Amino acid sequence: MNETDKVKMTINIGGEHISLSVDFNRQDAVRDAEKAADDLFDKWRLRWPTRTNQAILAMVAYQFAYFYQDLLERYEKASTAAEESLSLIDSYLSEKAARPAKDAD
Repeated sequence: MNETDKVKMTINIGGEHISLSVDFNRQDAVRDAEKAADDLFDKWRLRWPTRTNQAILAMVAYQFAYFYQDLLERYEKASTAAEESLSLIDSYLSEKAARPAKDAD
């Protein structure tokens, strides 16, 4: 099986079964995501026993959406810093290349 061949999977989060078609090489990532979401659901189900499963699932969805947005912001900042660093390096190398080489004695 190729890494990009699709496989059918069913995940379970909070008692809700979701059928997915994922790349063969992404199965472990899907299971890790399933476990993280289901573990949080179970933890919060115990913490707030009077809330509905739907409310707990909405809270889990929000938490992961928040994490995703936070990662996007961090990625953007890191990308900007990397671009600025590359620009500084390019500028330094351009200046160094423009200077005449000193003769070796």
